[in-house]
Amino acid sequence: MPDAVVNGVRLCYEILGDKGPCIVLLNGIAMSIGHWKPFAQSFSGSFRVLCHDLRGQTLSEKSIGEYSFEQHSQDLAALMAKLGIDKAHIVGTSYGSEGAMCFALAYPEKTASLTVIDGVSEIDPLLRATAESWQAAALSDPRVFYKTLMPWTYSSEFIGANKQVLDSREDAVASLPREWFEAFAGLCRAFLKLDITKSLNRITCPSLVVVGELDILKHRGFASIIAKHLGGQVSLVEIPGAGHAAVIEKPKETASVVLAFLEENGL
Repeated sequence: MPDAVVNGVRLCYEILGDKGPCIVLLNGIAMSIGHWKPFAQSFSGSFRVLCHDLRGQTLSEKSIGEYSFEQHSQDLAALMAKLGIDKAHIVGTSYGSEGAMCFALAYPEKTASLTVIDGVSEIDPLLRATAESWQAAALSDPRVFYKTLMPWTYSSEFIGANKQVLDSREDAVASLPREWFEAFAGLCRAFLKLDITKSLNRITCPSLVVVGELDILKHRGFASIIAKHLGGQVSLVEIPGAGHAAVIEKPKETASVVLAFLEENGL
């Protein structure tokens, strides 16, 4: 998988497809490029799909110092420039959706459209407590960390139907190096500073807000706040039966919503 050095940090990336407009997919906080594959397949043939691990994530470099959404936005802009991409449809899920909104605020000229999947623009006390518990668990014990994340991430049906897969993921997480967990905690600190609701009216490109019906972490209430405050044409869509990780639980259904949004807006 190729990589590029931008802003002094090595980022691992992948481009799927070789023709059509570009779509950028931004990871959730514990995701990596490979998690997008079932979702990204829906765009093959019509779009070029750019995925990358953010600085601090699995395949990319873990930088010294604090992380920030401003930094992630600057990294993406530099990566796009290095790859000759002037403008793209920006799609993010969870942490990546917050990054997508921050990118659209910082680089409106590079944002053809915005899709926010299971994201927030502000943090309430319960969400803060949850993120802080993840942060503490990450620095404590890898298996406790994974078990702490799982009920917030997936729906009951998905957990029940995918025990073997989820158990193997726990083993994979437990084998990650200490620096991965330290970087995760750093990404949590960046997330906990998020407060952009009052700035969203500056985003005027066509926007889609997507939320899993069963998402208990970043629920429809947060999605409604985002949809209400975005400045351009906005659609709000719920994915039936999906928990927080809609792009993993129901990749085809979620991708079809994004594709329909792009088609309806002539994008």
